[in-house]
Amino acid sequence: MSNENIQKTSVSRRQMLIGTGALATGVMLGQLGGLVRSAAAKGGSTEKWPWPYKKLDPRKTAEIAYNEWYRVFCGGAVINSVVQQLREKIGEPYTSFPADAFVFLEGGQVGWGTICGSPAGANIIANLIIGPRIAGAHEGHQIAADIMQFYSETALPTFKPASPRVSTKIITTTSDSPLC
Repeated sequence: MSNENIQKTSVSRRQMLIGTGALATGVMLGQLGGLVRSAAAKGGSTEKWPWPYKKLDPRKTAEIAYNEWYRVFCGGAVINSVVQQLREKIGEPYTSFPADAFVFLEGGQVGWGTICGSPAGANIIANLIIGPRIAGAHEGHQIAADIMQFYSETALPTFKPASPRVSTKIITTTSDSPLC
């Protein structure tokens, strides 16, 4: 069976984790409240944190991630599910952010089966919005650690798409590691 036919007839754990990863990212970012400070990013440096943020609907974010998986796969789908919406709601610096460049996160980093692209993509988003630890934003580092723990310890997937692309019953599993 060709890879294209496999994608049309079955859903892997990886595919369904995309929606779950985006949902988890949306929920975590939705809880940030006072941690996210407003930043003006009008033509300024993209290395100035925190980036501006407006609350996103976790369900919509998960649906976008699920559908984006079929285009840019794991990490790219998680990143695009947030960046697409913030481009519309905020504009810069998200408009200039090369979200599709993260397609390499698929398959545990270009198919190597290392760190799963879903939590890696969620960690990239957390560091963009909150700022990296090296810029003084320790909360982003802690959220990234929480994302890795959630991914490793949670029976996934938990996300159920409104319009699934396949009818296969999805089995949940716990990875016990952050690997793809």
